[in-house]
Amino acid sequence: MEWKTLDYKSKKPGKKGEILNKDIYRCGFCSGKGFTPSKKSTKCPVCLGAGTIKVKPPAVICAYCNGTGKSHLNPDLTCIVCRGSGVVSVGTSKVEVCPTCQGRGREKGGHLPCLTFRRIGVVVK
Repeated sequence: MEWKTLDYKSKKPGKKGEILNKDIYRCGFCSGKGFTPSKKSTKCPVCLGAGTIKVKPPAVICAYCNGTGKSHLNPDLTCIVCRGSGVVSVGTSKVEVCPTCQGRGREKGGHLPCLTFRRIGVVVK
């Protein structure tokens, strides 16, 4: 199974653990619409209605929610790792796929987050 990332601004798929160097991305929780997915009249709590979020580069797509910004258990709640943005800052461009979770951001066979390096699916080299 090939795990792909998605740069929300340019919509280009990437490879597992790919470093993204932009600082503005489309909000993962509301898909850039500015409103919450279930209540179309309420502003998105992540981007505050702007549709975009700012993340300090370098960054990677959140492995725990696959960039959707939504919780696995309840899609009306934000992801516990990226807090709904869909993108997580890693602080360095020297990263590799997490050996514990193989880049999934979750423990094998479960929905609990991987506890290695902030649950984002990559580790610092």
